[in-house]
Amino acid sequence: MKLSLLTYLLGKDYPLDELLAVCARYGYAGVECRAQLGHKHGLELSATPEQRAEIKAAFAASSVQLAGISTSCRFESLDASERAEQVATAKGFIDLAAAVGAPQIRVFGNAFPKGADKSQVIENVGMCLREIGEYAETSGVDCNLEMHGDFYYWEHTLKAIRIADHPRIGIVYNCDPREVKWGPIRTFLDPIAPYLRHVHLHDLESAKFPYPELFRILKDLGYGGYMSLECNDSADPEKVISLYAKLFQWMYWNV
Repeated sequence: MKLSLLTYLLGKDYPLDELLAVCARYGYAGVECRAQLGHKHGLELSATPEQRAEIKAAFAASSVQLAGISTSCRFESLDASERAEQVATAKGFIDLAAAVGAPQIRVFGNAFPKGADKSQVIENVGMCLREIGEYAETSGVDCNLEMHGDFYYWEHTLKAIRIADHPRIGIVYNCDPREVKWGPIRTFLDPIAPYLRHVHLHDLESAKFPYPELFRILKDLGYGGYMSLECNDSADPEKVISLYAKLFQWMYWNV
């Protein structure tokens, strides 16, 4: 298991060189760059070929690796043209990821439209993922569906992944406190384990989600991928980044 920082809130204001320096200082193995929100790291579809080469070189020169690119792409719309537009954007991110050396991108399901047939929405999401997987087949880049929004429930995500039925399509496990009402988290971690490519952590110090149990299960499963910290912004982001690195290491070695 490797700690990475997702720039969604914490880290969004760091230019890439500063972001890599801060993460290296506190032992982070990777950075997951959130795109489409104007963050200062520069990993966007608008990046020129020269900028993409510079980004790749910056990571190559750092001990911190590019864990992935987190996109806003989502596929729950009942409008086929809207889904096609989202798929086209995701394909653009596959190309960007391949150019800068990112192993994966993150996409959403994300929410069931009011009154929609859930099974049809899941089918639509799965077929969008299949198209992206086929596009990404020789790219070296995976496309991972996050358990987020209404797709936090593991069965919805798993059904979509099985419909996609492509080796380039996987799952981002999102630590959502809502899950605990369905029972022990192993109940749904075991079924998704064959597709698990990435993990999003939140408030590690919170008792609302059983993080010690999560670490034990992931160790049992032999998970060796990234676990991205996604927590609230702070007036002193470096302090929070450093504290969570210590908490992650303590939990890794003591549970």
